[in-house]
Amino acid sequence: MGLFGKPRTQQTSNRTIELDFVRGIAIIAVMGFHFHSVKTGYWFVTAIEYPLKNFGREGVNLFFTLSGFLVGGLLLKQYSEHGRIDAWRFIIRRIFKIWPAYYVLILFHLFAGRHPTDTFLYQNLTHLQNYLGTSISQTWSLAVEEHFYLFLPALLLVFVRFKVGVNAIIGTLLSICGIVLLARCAVVSNGDIDAAFFQTQYRIDSLLFGVILAAFYWMKPDVYKKFADKKWLLLSMVAVLAAWLVLGTTHVALDESIGFTIQAIGFTAAIVLAVEYSKGIRDSLLYRVVAWIGVYSYGIYLWHSLALAPADILIRKAAAMHVPPLAAWFFVLAAQFGIAIVIGYVTTRAVEFPFLKIRDALFPAKQRKGEMEVPVVSTHVS
Repeated sequence: MGLFGKPRTQQTSNRTIELDFVRGIAIIAVMGFHFHSVKTGYWFVTAIEYPLKNFGREGVNLFFTLSGFLVGGLLLKQYSEHGRIDAWRFIIRRIFKIWPAYYVLILFHLFAGRHPTDTFLYQNLTHLQNYLGTSISQTWSLAVEEHFYLFLPALLLVFVRFKVGVNAIIGTLLSICGIVLLARCAVVSNGDIDAAFFQTQYRIDSLLFGVILAAFYWMKPDVYKKFADKKWLLLSMVAVLAAWLVLGTTHVALDESIGFTIQAIGFTAAIVLAVEYSKGIRDSLLYRVVAWIGVYSYGIYLWHSLALAPADILIRKAAAMHVPPLAAWFFVLAAQFGIAIVIGYVTTRAVEFPFLKIRDALFPAKQRKGEMEVPVVSTHVS
């Protein structure tokens, strides 16, 4: 059975635990990258912190590719089964998913006064924060996703209008990825590293590689199966990804040009590996904990920066009380993860989930009799 209908593996409330596990990995990397730490001088602490402190930005890239796979799957399944897409329903359902929690965050910062309003308000309200800048720094990636949610349906409507076949769809998506890569290389060569990192036209290929994977999954399942069956190839691709993360990301200009493409390709392989080959470890406690964190990844992503100020207080208190560095390091890091996860959990339960219930009542994924059926999936991505 397919990933977006009845699952081939365990699901709860239309969620696929394998994809929640991928989300969990991504949000843990993002948190680790942003969280403050205590210097201990111990080599093993440095080793533990290495993936946390070095691959947080890559966690966002993983979110992008996974989002492309899930969102692309929603639309491409419609196209493959009905020859058309319901773009308006898709956009409305995305609004109910993304905007309530997002605007609650903006309102919080507006009333809390933690940032001057001219450093974030109009930028975030217009969803142009990745171009105009924002003091709520983590929201830049949400702007990229918002732009993608408009771009992809528009592109697919063109495909519908001209009855474009699957090979042409995949070829067009690959061509766009190639154009984005060339444009990104050009802007990096001109020294504009920030534009290459933040602006949608230079980052959308990470999402489109996920859409390409979804195109194979839904529209060329025989090709997808042949690819998924080549476990050695998937492992090799992930090994290349790991090598790049360790060696290539240290060179910022190289990573932000060809590196983002290498990462997107590697992450597609990692997603397939997680979906097809993680059955043996799916019931382990660690896997399920990471997947549980993935369920709340959007809320955690929005609010995790609130853990930084308490961490600074704890660091100062630990130093004043002469707490051993190793104990202080563990407590400070654990406190930040705990605070971020608790806030993400509470806000998701209080804001995101209720609005999803309203959305599903007003605009159900499976439409009423006589309307086109839309695949059921909960895409908790940021």
